[in-house]
Amino acid sequence: MKQVSCSVVNKCLAYNPCLSRNYYQRSHTVKLQRSQAGQIILPRKLRKSMLWQTNFTQRQIATHCSSDLSTSCREELPSYLTVNVLKDQSCARQGIFRKVIVILNPNSGFRSSREVFYQKVQPTLELSGFMMQVVETAYAGHAHALASTVDLSTCPDGIICVGGDGIVNEVLNGLLGRDDLEEAIQLPIGIIPAGSENSLVWTVLGIRDPVSAATTLAKGGITPIDVFSVKRTQAGITHFGLTASYYGFVADVLQLSEKFRLHFGPFRYVIAGVLKFLSLPQYRFEVNYLPLSPRRNHKLLPVTEKCNDHLAADSSAEDNWVTRKGEFLGIFVCNHFCKPAQGLLSPVIAPKAQHNDGSLDLILVHGSGRLRLFCFFIAYQFCWHLLLPYVEYFKVKHVKVRPIGKTHNGCGVDGELLLGEGQTEWQCSLLPAQGRLLGRHRSASE
Repeated sequence: MKQVSCSVVNKCLAYNPCLSRNYYQRSHTVKLQRSQAGQIILPRKLRKSMLWQTNFTQRQIATHCSSDLSTSCREELPSYLTVNVLKDQSCARQGIFRKVIVILNPNSGFRSSREVFYQKVQPTLELSGFMMQVVETAYAGHAHALASTVDLSTCPDGIICVGGDGIVNEVLNGLLGRDDLEEAIQLPIGIIPAGSENSLVWTVLGIRDPVSAATTLAKGGITPIDVFSVKRTQAGITHFGLTASYYGFVADVLQLSEKFRLHFGPFRYVIAGVLKFLSLPQYRFEVNYLPLSPRRNHKLLPVTEKCNDHLAADSSAEDNWVTRKGEFLGIFVCNHFCKPAQGLLSPVIAPKAQHNDGSLDLILVHGSGRLRLFCFFIAYQFCWHLLLPYVEYFKVKHVKVRPIGKTHNGCGVDGELLLGEGQTEWQCSLLPAQGRLLGRHRSASE
């Protein structure tokens, strides 16, 4: 009779999931040892002990890793095991599949969104219970057209946008422009960050890579978010946004950057910013804003009433409007604290803003000149910009911005440029808690 060495038995009985290389190697080793054990005559009690220990080890690994996907054990496991755990948590628990439409912008970022989605995101979503119809955009405004005409019965669980903040903005405006607004506004929007700027999903959900976004969508949940509108008063054109609207230097850079989109991708903003900084013009505006009253309770109206009434300013508080007039390097109207996904420091422009607080945050950067602008951006990198004497910060409900003279009359909304004509007046108003995002912030889900 052959003898089994003590080292082989110890390897079979040893269990330490956090020190093991991965689940696949452990399973492969166990199978190999089983085959070897089958060729060796072992005592009956020893064979039973080895079999019981192997089954117990596999159960412990599955239980330990499926209890919380945010634990350190998930990082040590291979991707396919994480996908299987996601499938167990979503499909097995709910017993249903989620039907969505995926709108993919193949030209976003470094034009790698198609590869990222099909190789890293789609397998996770499919195994997590998503039934997806993927549509790739072919031209600017295609996502808007799709969202405004899609049959909502084909995507009752939402629309997933693969790209940057621009494609999310197109989908939002497409939904808000539909005739069946009350149903369309309830449709949640999911985001897979793969664009030049992904401030929305990073700020609100704490996600800035596609794989983490897919995991968050698989976990489920809904996050409410305020929606604001920007109306060009003379033309009666209204545009909706979720992140911010801005005027002055940043809007001017946004317009110039479009010339470099095809050649430089995300770096176009840096090039346009340097060029505009070297030839910095003067920006003159008249700004009127309605401060937020802390004692006032904002009653949530039905969806249709809010969308019909949001264009008109609050007539009961006309006397409370405050006016600022003069030179401004920048005017920012923020819906949340606007943290950029790129960069090492991740500064925030509006630190007091929240995505569902029922208010807008207005930042006014007074003055002109390259030195003052340079000091502002340096202070902004360290979140010290609110300490500068020429920067004002207000909580508001409505804002009106009117360029004076030959000042650049464009407006940026969530990375999209809106051009004005002649003496343009822009009016920003808030629609409380109308948007819905797929997924929850990591801190809220824990």
